[in-house]
Amino acid sequence: MKPIVLFLSVTLVAFLLTSWLFRLSSDAEKLDLKVNRFEQTLFAIHEDNIEDVSVELEENFGTFNEVFASQIMQSTNVTDGQYLQDLLAFTNHKDMREAYDSVALLFTDFTAFEQELEFAFWQFSDYFPSYPIPEITTFFGGFNYGVVTYDDNIAIGLENFLGKNSKYYQLLGNPEYLRFQKQKKFIASNVMEVWLNEHFQQYLGGRDLLSQLIYKGKIMYCIDKMLPELLMEDKFRFTNEQMNWVVENEASIWQYIVHEDLLFSKDEQQFRTFVDYAPFAKGMPPQAPGRVAYYIGYKMVNEYMDNNEIDVEELMYLTDSRKFLQHSKYKPTK
Repeated sequence: MKPIVLFLSVTLVAFLLTSWLFRLSSDAEKLDLKVNRFEQTLFAIHEDNIEDVSVELEENFGTFNEVFASQIMQSTNVTDGQYLQDLLAFTNHKDMREAYDSVALLFTDFTAFEQELEFAFWQFSDYFPSYPIPEITTFFGGFNYGVVTYDDNIAIGLENFLGKNSKYYQLLGNPEYLRFQKQKKFIASNVMEVWLNEHFQQYLGGRDLLSQLIYKGKIMYCIDKMLPELLMEDKFRFTNEQMNWVVENEASIWQYIVHEDLLFSKDEQQFRTFVDYAPFAKGMPPQAPGRVAYYIGYKMVNEYMDNNEIDVEELMYLTDSRKFLQHSKYKPTK
């Protein structure tokens, strides 16, 4: 009878897992995240339909049309005749049209990204029920902006996610470590980081490194919860080799920060590469990626959550970094 019991147990587990995943998917679909494709409407403009398209942009894309006009086109009046001519010139510019064609080809179908973001924001709404859920607007802005927030919504400049080998980034002179960030697999983690920053950056707590790495760790802790299917290195936007290095050298990184008296330093010049994009973390081996503090902070936050009874929303409001460190009991060992 044992083989039969084992088979039934495995079958039951599989059924329960399938049911759980179906429920998650169904619940996430209830969120009904709205995604607007601004660039598709914009680049359909031509001399004969310019008036109609301008009306469509104004009626269907809300305040983003005004954001695009002021931030991308540097215009203050979306109904001005000169603005319409500027739009026409922008969309007909040879280089812009060529770049847009690459965007249109790569992002013809945005469904997979929409589903990923829909699930992430469903998780966000579960952890932060009093906070808004944004509309998502995709656009082409001439390589000016990646992911930005406006009026409690999010806009994604798709031309900034064409892939690390895109010729446009080389033509723009982007260094290799920045070109690596221009991959479409990083869209969701970028969006969630920007959205979390929009609502919680006010709780940073201080400009010293400890405060910053704890805050970055909170952001990564949330991203980890909201994008559970994403590979860990993609959540951090590291290469696989960089991810392995920080995992294996966690204790050494922490020791370096402590021994170099950087932990409570407010001199951002000393640790800027620990929290910003950079070819490597200054003072560490070349394998250490920029933004290495994100990982140390993430591990510290995990330790804090394991050792304290607190929910995720309460976590985000904590600002006393020294008390946080003490209560986290964070002491990585080799």
